[in-house]
Amino acid sequence: MLAVQNITLFISNFCIFSKLNFQVNRGDRIGLVGSNGAGKTTLLRLIKGKYTPEEGDISLQSGCTIGFLEQDTLEINLDSTVRAFALQAFAEVQSIEERQQEIGLALAERTDYESEAYKKLLDELEAINNRYILLEGDRASSKTAEVLEGLGFSTEELDQPLQRFSGGWRMRAVLAKLLLERPDLLMLDEPTNHLDIDSIEWLEQYLKTYDGAVVIVSHDRFFLNRMVNQIAELRNKRVFTYTGNYDKFEVQRAEQVEQQQREYESQQREIAETERFIERFRYKATKARQAQSRVKKLERMERIEAPEAENKHMDFRFPDPPSSGKVVIEVKNLVKSYHQPDGNGRIQVFTKGQDLHIEKGDKIALIGPNGAGKSTLARILYGQEPFDGNRKEGHNVMMTFFAQHLADVLESDRTIYEEMESQARSSETRQQIRNILGSFLFSGDDVFKSISVLSGGERGRVALAKTLLQPANFLILDEPTNHLDMNSKDVLIRALKEYKGTILAVSHDRYFLSHFANKIWRAENGRVTEFDGGYDYYEWKRAKDIEEDASAEERNVTNKKDDNSESELHRSTGPKSKEQKRKEAELRNVFNKKTKSLRDALSKTEDQLEKVETRKAELEKLLADAEFYQKEDAAPAIKEHADLSRKADELTEKWTELSEQLETVEEELRASL
Repeated sequence: MLAVQNITLFISNFCIFSKLNFQVNRGDRIGLVGSNGAGKTTLLRLIKGKYTPEEGDISLQSGCTIGFLEQDTLEINLDSTVRAFALQAFAEVQSIEERQQEIGLALAERTDYESEAYKKLLDELEAINNRYILLEGDRASSKTAEVLEGLGFSTEELDQPLQRFSGGWRMRAVLAKLLLERPDLLMLDEPTNHLDIDSIEWLEQYLKTYDGAVVIVSHDRFFLNRMVNQIAELRNKRVFTYTGNYDKFEVQRAEQVEQQQREYESQQREIAETERFIERFRYKATKARQAQSRVKKLERMERIEAPEAENKHMDFRFPDPPSSGKVVIEVKNLVKSYHQPDGNGRIQVFTKGQDLHIEKGDKIALIGPNGAGKSTLARILYGQEPFDGNRKEGHNVMMTFFAQHLADVLESDRTIYEEMESQARSSETRQQIRNILGSFLFSGDDVFKSISVLSGGERGRVALAKTLLQPANFLILDEPTNHLDMNSKDVLIRALKEYKGTILAVSHDRYFLSHFANKIWRAENGRVTEFDGGYDYYEWKRAKDIEEDASAEERNVTNKKDDNSESELHRSTGPKSKEQKRKEAELRNVFNKKTKSLRDALSKTEDQLEKVETRKAELEKLLADAEFYQKEDAAPAIKEHADLSRKADELTEKWTELSEQLETVEEELRASL
């Protein structure tokens, strides 16, 4: 589908890629990863045609379409409603509908039914009607609403203008339009940045059934683990491809680096010994020929590069906090509302008047859809936000609040050191500033950088570093992982695990949440629902609750049907006549013929799936060996594994469809009998 071959690219005289190769096939789910500045976004822009390389070629299969979601909101018409903007994905459908109306009006006005012109209009109408059916034009509106609501828009918001929404919500509208366009190659740059957990889960389900190829840049490990079957790592200005999800990539990468280090060290010893021999004997007549031979050997030797040095990572821990009382904070009768921006009415956030209770040692993950009041509740707990109810702090509670907007309100005219110093309340704290900044990768003269020149990630690290300046036994963290790479998130997780105080963290990063929280609060529909246990337990419990609710609803429907048909059932019971028995036998024969083909197809699919899974397991054993990647047959094996993964998904889907069809036919038989 896409082949990027021997690409060399310079930007501002700086080499971004050198002899880079990258390939995407239909059905691929590729996670594009690499350190900050490695060129992930640049590679996607290059594929989209926004850069022209100095050398190399980019080949795209004929007719292949590309969709690209960038991190920054694209230029869009803000006067358009959310629905109208997303419906632009169906431009051809809209064009056909307009033409259908034009032809309909023209035919209504004409009376020359036998003329060539009249026949030509009928033929055109038939052709565009067929095209309309093929494009499922009658479902354009419902599909658009389904995708937009899946990404978090309410039904009422679909007909509001985009200018009323923040940049994050506009990005959701752009993503919706892109998904509805269904390009052959979908490239997503940090798609989860502006989504809440519910919307991320919806996107995962949507992409699982996506026909085309998907390339994803993301710092969301959970998302990558669920979505991709390959990892493409940008390193040393090239792309290195690994099979499997992100967790498997980390294992393979570590083994490969270890193997490369051993081979590099072995070759360096060989080179040193050879150079010593040459230096010792090159001027001795008896050894000159041997020395010259070894010179040529060195010249011909293909040098093994040393593994790329690991980037520096944050390394910090929260200071041991003073002890608080058993009860950290209590909220009674939680009710909160805001005035509408236009002054008409109020926005209800928390309406149930419930009580909340946090105890010493709680590590709470606060989750929920965007707009449910997560950040509002964080500010209420900190004492920054007024509400209808009461808030009471426990004994000796000392709080620190990290808000997601803090990185954006740092004083631009200050240096990093000055910004930190402004928060320090004692001379002892000022002496610790350099150590703290060093833990957050600001060392030497870096501490005198102006805030105005820092990237988003650097600003986030400064804001997070400020939370360490004062001892606290209750941390309130609102989206602390924004702009952090995966390694930095791991450091933060370790620090939170070791922290001896109490934590409440707002986040949509499920990997982050699942590794420190011992309690989940979900804000939704005006209240907070508590789940005792970690994030994995929350997911299981919520899925079980949804399943039980669905079963209860199904039982209610069945009971109503049973009540309505009870008298009819009584009338129809009793001995069966010969005619009834004969009709039932005929009915069974008809259904047996129907189900035989389904049963045969189901059995055949099961056999095919078993063979695919067996071969896939054989390949996975080979690919688990780091040395295998040095062999010539590694590339074909990787490609075969990816093809088998796609085939397994297709067969599983086919098996599910056949099973459902068989179940439906059997239900029809039971109903008829």
